Amino acid sequence: MTDPIRPLIQAGVAALQGAPAARVAVVTTSYDTAFEPIVDQVQQKLDELARLFDGTAIDWTLWIVDDLPPHAGFGAAVRSITHPNLRCVPIRSRHPAPGGFKGRAVLDGMQAALDADPALAALVYVNLNLKVDARQMGVGLRRLLDDVADVAIGSRAPEDGGVVIGAGELGRVKSRIFAAIARAALPPLEGYGDTNAPMKLFNGPAARHLLKVARLDHVTLDVEWLTAMHAGEWRVTRFAIGWRQRPGSSPPWHLIALSLRDVARVRRWWRAGRYGRA
Repeated sequence: MTDPIRPLIQAGVAALQGAPAARVAVVTTSYDTAFEPIVDQVQQKLDELARLFDGTAIDWTLWIVDDLPPHAGFGAAVRSITHPNLRCVPIRSRHPAPGGFKGRAVLDGMQAALDADPALAALVYVNLNLKVDARQMGVGLRRLLDDVADVAIGSRAPEDGGVVIGAGELGRVKSRIFAAIARAALPPLEGYGDTNAPMKLFNGPAARHLLKVARLDHVTLDVEWLTAMHAGEWRVTRFAIGWRQRPGSSPPWHLIALSLRDVARVRRWWRAGRYGRA
């Protein structure tokens, strides 16, 4: 049987052929990684990125933010890997805690990457786990490098050409209900079939705007970031990605109440005009 995600990976690699020279930082953290060995996930993510950028004029780094207490072993596992493109940095704006701080940790990673290289052409948020092959980012990244967009949003929604494999009916229902609630509460998200896909790309100015206005610490970062990008009138594009469930992983049911509370907070802040450009 043909793998429906394979063409999306191939499209990502093909999109970067002939791309202009640029420097790109990919940022991730510990979220949703407990079900497989950390070393394996990091090594495969590095391999995906190396295969994506091989033969291009793009310099890249992978920034992994350690947002867990030392006894969790996450940071130690990441730091056990020696790779010239890998950076492991601690979360700075919060104390590490069990479960981590996905939203805040990714923002800290973006800030660390920009501090190290203010001339970055793009900052890319991905999940470290292997549900989404990082090579798919090529389509969105090329749009940023060609200056046809400031922000590129990966989407698993069928209407955008996206693919979801193995989510299970309950997981699909949860995602659909949450997306419907987010769209109803936040008019800038109208038309988004998938608000939460873990692949979002920002050029330097859009990333700096996000760092100024984003407030959420946890997993509801996606709806806040999309709201901020539209409220700030950045040029936003969507591109298709494929997502495949991994054995041992399950939907984060325990975060539903927190996520609904965060949607209400983002609505309040959006209505107060806090996400627009100064």
